[in-house]
Amino acid sequence: MHSDIEKNLAEIRSKFLGFEEKSSVKSYYPLLKEKIIELEKSENFLKDKSVALLNILEDLEAEKKKTQESEEKYRRFFEEDLSGVFLSTPESGLKTCNQAYVNMMEYESIEELLKSDPVSHYSQSQQRIDFLNLIRKEKKLTNYEGEIITKSGKHIQTLENIIGVFDDKDNLVEFWGYVKDITDRKRAEQILKNAAMEKEALHRELLHRVKNSFNLIKSLMYLEREKLDNKEASKILENLEMRIGTLSKMYSLLNISGISQKIDLGEYLNQITNSLAESYLEDAIRIEIKSSFDSIETSPRTASSVGLIVNEILTNSLKYAFPNHKHGNIYVSLKKTNEEAVIEIADDGVGVSNNFNINEAKGMGLQLINMLTQQLSGTLTVESKNGTKFKVVFPLDQ
Repeated sequence: MHSDIEKNLAEIRSKFLGFEEKSSVKSYYPLLKEKIIELEKSENFLKDKSVALLNILEDLEAEKKKTQESEEKYRRFFEEDLSGVFLSTPESGLKTCNQAYVNMMEYESIEELLKSDPVSHYSQSQQRIDFLNLIRKEKKLTNYEGEIITKSGKHIQTLENIIGVFDDKDNLVEFWGYVKDITDRKRAEQILKNAAMEKEALHRELLHRVKNSFNLIKSLMYLEREKLDNKEASKILENLEMRIGTLSKMYSLLNISGISQKIDLGEYLNQITNSLAESYLEDAIRIEIKSSFDSIETSPRTASSVGLIVNEILTNSLKYAFPNHKHGNIYVSLKKTNEEAVIEIADDGVGVSNNFNINEAKGMGLQLINMLTQQLSGTLTVESKNGTKFKVVFPLDQ
């Protein structure tokens, strides 16, 4: 096309030059020259338009190729996705789906599944109505757990993500679904739940038996103590009976808290303090126990050791800090500082001697406190100024 235009223009130029030499046509020369210039401009315009058109066609071709590649990529993604993917309408049911959804529903082909009645995949028709109403209300469902029925009649548990498509009047037109069969996972969760319940029941039974054993030992020690004439030996057995009784109460408190779970140490110590106040009810009238406990979660093992320490120190204060029926106060606190727990038990009683050394203490109770503190990898200090203050610091469970 371009070569023809150029050929015609060349011929016109040649004739024009011939005309210019003839005097009879010289008067037409300016007009002809102007026309030739217009033709040359037209030729350039056509060339530019042709190039632009070719560029547009090339761009369209490249865009078409990109679109085809994108469609192919998403088609493969749709067909090869391990999750079931489907497009459905509220009225007629499935419009399309991938092979994973077909396999999940136990059908032979996509065509067979598309022809199935959508209501047949629910135990009751009302379930599908409720499901559609939920989509209309929420617009989108995330991690929705449901149940559907396969072709063979098997009930499977599903995890679904649903996206509703609505028209300009907010009517539900269709919805996309991504479905995963979680039947095995739900079955495993139920097995774990049952195992946890059995473990909890076993712990409670064990605690019950241990408590009964404590009571039996306490009763036997009482019977033996009644036979003794030696007052010192009788006093030792009496103190042992009291400690065993305390252990029995503490196990009961652990049972209430749930030994298989983390223990709120603050709440646990509060229960022990109240229990001791009830045990020493006569003394509690003249001795006021003031407490402050931070909430700290810890293991049952740590809680039991801390409980024994607090029980021993509080018992000593109630029994010996206020002789001759004196009135006084006992302060008990649990504080959390960084990664440590701090227990302080202080009284404004008679105090201990200046030469007192906790590490050289001979009494069974103090030796027990020392031993339990070491088990907690903690430190124990005792001060005697306007009474006695015990301070126990130990690292929290990691």
